[in-house]
Amino acid sequence: MKKKVLVTGGAGFVGTNLVKRLHNDGNEVYVIDNLSAGKEANYIDGVHYIVEDTKHIESTLSNINWKPDTIFHLGEYSKITPSFDEIEKVFDYNIKGSFAVLQYARKNNIPVVYAASSTRLALEGENHSPYSFFKALVVQMVKNYGDWYGLQYSICYFYNVYGEYQGTWNNEWQTVMGIFENQYRNKQPLTVVGDGLQRRDFTYAGDIVNGLIAASQQIKNEEYQLGSGKDYSILEVASMFDTDITFIPARRGDRRYGRADVDKTLASLGWKAEMTLERWIRQIKESVQ
Repeated sequence: MKKKVLVTGGAGFVGTNLVKRLHNDGNEVYVIDNLSAGKEANYIDGVHYIVEDTKHIESTLSNINWKPDTIFHLGEYSKITPSFDEIEKVFDYNIKGSFAVLQYARKNNIPVVYAASSTRLALEGENHSPYSFFKALVVQMVKNYGDWYGLQYSICYFYNVYGEYQGTWNNEWQTVMGIFENQYRNKQPLTVVGDGLQRRDFTYAGDIVNGLIAASQQIKNEEYQLGSGKDYSILEVASMFDTDITFIPARRGDRRYGRADVDKTLASLGWKAEMTLERWIRQIKESVQ
């Protein structure tokens, strides 16, 4: 059954992959994105885009007399290290914006699929950066709205996503894989932060999209970790490119370890990651040769 779907942050990296899939599946898709991280170059023909902050969601949708059946909420501040210097912006996007989205969903009885951050589950705890702290607060808001008001939701934790449109930010704060790919294509040394021994779980954007859609089709007020269940050191990842590597200073807020526990996600949603990091990097290398 085709639906009316709203994607906040739908002009960003993961959002664009999700919007493209939802549109290709025949859904009527609207996007609210303030273009702080997304860009117009990512617009998909046939999708309706509104350049606005999520904190204005109610007036924005009322003005066009349109109400979604499902909300995918991806439209938040999403950079760790800069969040220390941009804490007002993090609060504005992640707390004010998400509060408005939840209020709108509650009033209109619309289920929400929330894109949470795996930084909340890190060994360092949820307080190791403004970004992770405010993302963790939104998780609690979503769950409390379920308890207090009967909000229907799925919470999906992302783990170091890579794939198409990963160059959306096009700066030093984009994804690790986005940075490595750009440097490799430009024949530059890959920059490894710190000692490179910090470990990460990497997940393909197409797999993330499959997980988000599965979570929207089985709303159970549950949390799901969308990862491969396999971790690599950053140095190991850089070495897969078989090119020069250079080290740069460690960054504030960086965590040492992160791997998804995917057993519950597989058992509950029937979802698992299909793309492997090795295969993705091999495709990049073959495309350059």
